[in-house]
Amino acid sequence: MSTADAPSRREILTGRLVAPAAPEAHISSLVVHVRPERAQAVRNTLAGIPGVEIHAEAAGKIIVSLETDTEADIVTRLNEISLLDGVMSAALVYHHFEPAAEEDPAARKG
Repeated sequence: MSTADAPSRREILTGRLVAPAAPEAHISSLVVHVRPERAQAVRNTLAGIPGVEIHAEAAGKIIVSLETDTEADIVTRLNEISLLDGVMSAALVYHHFEPAAEEDPAARKG
């Protein structure tokens, strides 16, 4: 490798040598513990958050799943849910990720 081909110090320090990450699909589940008197309001708010699906509710606990593009999105949604009025806690229970499915070229031609 010649000096002209060598990475600069700035490229090394800023991580620009790493290829951009391939798109991923993240699926996670949460248990959201809510105050009983606020359960319906929290449920309604959760239903409006992108990527959130409600699966069960009992005794002040709501089980939800999240579908996000990145781990950072999971953290953002978890914090958003934790800060809702009436939420006492929101705990991440499960997290799975894999490469995002590539769009079928035939589907694009429509």
